[in-house]
Amino acid sequence: MRRVEGRWRCMMEGVDAVTRGRTALDPVEAYAAAAERFAVTVAWSDLAAPVATCPGWSVRDLVIHLGNVHAWAATVVETGAKAVEQDDRPRSGAKGRAVSAWYAGKAEDLYEVLRHTPADRPTWNFVFGDGVASFWSRRQLHETTIHLMDLDATGSRTTEVASEVCVDGIDEVLSTWLHRMHRRHPADLTRPVALIASDTGDTWVLSPQGPASPPSVQHRRTSGTAVPDRVEAPVETLYRLLWQRSADAPDVSVAGDEERVRAFLGSRLTP
Repeated sequence: MRRVEGRWRCMMEGVDAVTRGRTALDPVEAYAAAAERFAVTVAWSDLAAPVATCPGWSVRDLVIHLGNVHAWAATVVETGAKAVEQDDRPRSGAKGRAVSAWYAGKAEDLYEVLRHTPADRPTWNFVFGDGVASFWSRRQLHETTIHLMDLDATGSRTTEVASEVCVDGIDEVLSTWLHRMHRRHPADLTRPVALIASDTGDTWVLSPQGPASPPSVQHRRTSGTAVPDRVEAPVETLYRLLWQRSADAPDVSVAGDEERVRAFLGSRLTP
């Protein structure tokens, strides 16, 4: 863990950078904050505990998955080209702090690559093929944040996420993942549906474009819509809902044709 004296030490001292307020989202720094929190939580976690939101995985499996995703992403961004997925592992029998250090090394390597790579540099990605490096800083921010939720849930901890991260995460699901998932699992959408963040006013309107194309998405920065079928909830709840991490949230309000809205929300929008 090369930078334990700098950024990475702050989490060992209990600074929760994930929840610090920001007026503008810097996805690279937000990714680093989420990774810091993940690393320090791993150090005190039961590595054998099951992860309910990732069936069949233990905490150790979750850490190994995320560390290898970081290593793979770092290679893609560094080279700009498609890369083979990695399967590195901490030493057999390693305990929490050692596994945490293994993960932090992977996360730190990715952070260094992301912060030294221009966001607009041409870089391959697995959704559109051609793209730019900023795809990966955004993707790794949300990969880490969602799996931090998974990790926290194993210890009955609460993960609070800044609203800027949630807004960006919802936008990523609807503008990126929906495009990829629609090829294999078309969204159940026959009429426009609106997703409204009750606390930020952000509104996303999804409209069907036929079975061959993913729904179109319009993101508005103000609340209010004429679309009758809609779901409204705090922005963090919507973020969790799209990633199937808050199926029973009590603060979700559905208007219009509830069966139609629930069918859309039950679609395979994310992996």
